[in-house]
Amino acid sequence: MRISLIGTVHAESGRANLAELLTILERLQPDVIFAEIPTANLAEYLDGSLDDLESRAVALYRKGRPANVVPVDLNKPSDEFFRESEEMFTEVERTSRAFRRLIDQNSLDTRDHGFPYLNSDRCAQAWAAIYDEVRATVERINDARLRQIYALWSETNHRRETGMLENINGYCIGGALSHGVLLLGAAHRKAMVEKVQEQRVVGAPGVSWNLKVLPIFLHPQAVDPCE
Repeated sequence: MRISLIGTVHAESGRANLAELLTILERLQPDVIFAEIPTANLAEYLDGSLDDLESRAVALYRKGRPANVVPVDLNKPSDEFFRESEEMFTEVERTSRAFRRLIDQNSLDTRDHGFPYLNSDRCAQAWAAIYDEVRATVERINDARLRQIYALWSETNHRRETGMLENINGYCIGGALSHGVLLLGAAHRKAMVEKVQEQRVVGAPGVSWNLKVLPIFLHPQAVDPCE
């Protein structure tokens, strides 16, 4: 199976909007859509009650073309995990001017350039810089509990990304469909690309990844600033 990786956002922002994501899906015409959700959220994803950008675009796409939706994320972490993660990011934002600047710039680029930016090397490097600043700020604050929260948050992201890739591989082993799309939050895209490239070294039977899906047909004028 050929799989295209599409970096997304969960809420519309400027040119990263419903019409643009639907256009990408209609151009690629996937038979299966791998969704960044756990199995428990599939019904909400399909009936529209989840109400995020990806599920809305997928619902519109499936009105015109049959496509399987396959949830590939791990089970949702605990409420405590989310509370502590929010606490960590609040403290990092309060402490680090560099973090605030990086987040603001990423938000502006997402709004102004949309999906060409979200799938660009510039966006990948922006998220790498954001995560580096989170780690560095936690170290500067030098609070043992905050370091524990960061370690759990980082490990959870790693397990999710690894788990999603394993679930996709498992589906492809028995799947007969020809073209899939993984809709993945752009914050995870760089890590997923690296994991796919590592997988290529050992080989993954039946899976061929397209990691450079830059939809220049949307806004060609927006591509140059993103590279």
